[in-house]
Amino acid sequence: MWTRRLMITGAMVLAGAAGCSTSADHAPVASPSPVPAVSIPADPAQAFAAAKARLGTESAHFAQDTGGDLYGYTGTVDAKTGNWEITGKYYVVRRVGTELYVQVTGKLPDSTFIDPAILERLNAGGWAHTPLLNGREYSVVFNDKFPWNLANPALQAKRVTKTGDRTFTGTRTITQSPYTSHPTRKDLKVSATLDDQGRFAEIDLYADPKNPTRPTIFRFTDYGTPAAITAPPPGDVVEADPTILSALVLL
Repeated sequence: MWTRRLMITGAMVLAGAAGCSTSADHAPVASPSPVPAVSIPADPAQAFAAAKARLGTESAHFAQDTGGDLYGYTGTVDAKTGNWEITGKYYVVRRVGTELYVQVTGKLPDSTFIDPAILERLNAGGWAHTPLLNGREYSVVFNDKFPWNLANPALQAKRVTKTGDRTFTGTRTITQSPYTSHPTRKDLKVSATLDDQGRFAEIDLYADPKNPTRPTIFRFTDYGTPAAITAPPPGDVVEADPTILSALVLL
């Protein structure tokens, strides 16, 4: 099973005394005080507006959980640059500026969809480089607003009510087959949880009629996490056509 995990962490030196750390010259440094929780507005519109204003201001980890390996992924985004990296079951995709880099682990079988030279480089642990796709505004992952657009199911929900200190429930209406003469509309349940700073922590979208109790879950965690997403070394990169994304990545 192909897998890869991205871990971006800062170095930490623990002092012997509880509540203290040491600097580079070993002088005691007081641990930062915990940030007090903020008051979440009772009005859902105000609470979501405040949470939306925070999106993109801090680097974070994020994830999509569909209940299976195929379409799920975890990721990290650098709020300063907008660069991100996601890791799925079979792939790693990294966006740096307007460039995409794709990597797989394990060995891919021969494929008529991938040039043999590119396939050889990928199987050796290299990266395939491709520019962003045309029409990416219609995509979720390749949209310029990703990953913050994962909060859209909550932001687009109607009839939202507050169900707990930091939890909300509402309905998102989607139009199925909008280009037919008889489009159908469907209401989907949406729930959202904010963290103690009023930021989006989890959005649950109940969109699968075959499994109505199991939502697709979007998570934002570790706001403020250090992140430095950069292009792979040039020697590890091979040029590829954007269609390679459809052959490797189920997004």
